Amino acid sequence: MFKKLLFLGAAALAMTATSTIAADASRARLMIPVQVTLSGEDLDTYESPSPSGYNLQYVHSSGFGIGYTSTSFTATSGNVERTFKDTTFVDLSYTIDSEMMAQFVLGSVIGQGPVATPTGDVENTSKSGTAFGINGGYDVGGFEALIGYRSESVKANWGSGGGEDSDVSRSLIMAGVGITF
Repeated sequence: MFKKLLFLGAAALAMTATSTIAADASRARLMIPVQVTLSGEDLDTYESPSPSGYNLQYVHSSGFGIGYTSTSFTATSGNVERTFKDTTFVDLSYTIDSEMMAQFVLGSVIGQGPVATPTGDVENTSKSGTAFGINGGYDVGGFEALIGYRSESVKANWGSGGGEDSDVSRSLIMAGVGITF
């Protein structure tokens, strides 16, 4: 009996603490990548990577949120340019505090576009990957200024019949705005 009461007390205390530190308003956010660093097979030789894409998020007043991220980047090595198009993720997040907030994000790949090469687009036949991130922000009268770090790791198989495998990792610096309601 004592173990059950202790467990119920600990659970009640945890729920109270969670609701105390959670965000107290719902939020809608838009973030874009402003810088990318690449690593992985054959990507260390590429220079001047250029990111593009967006991240849309909805955060409930409980602090839990869901988001959609689409990122692309273009990099060059000598005369060769490769564009990795539209890697899409679904993200789950938790946000704490309300004025100066922190957000923790976990994501999973739901789509991978083709790689554009000088000889044409190469489609992928399989994909998997994960992402994690941490964002910080400051709420000023219903509007948020946001900055964050996001790490994405994607594994894909390019071409039919067991074509080329690639393991691409990238780190992104994101910036954005949000509104609270």
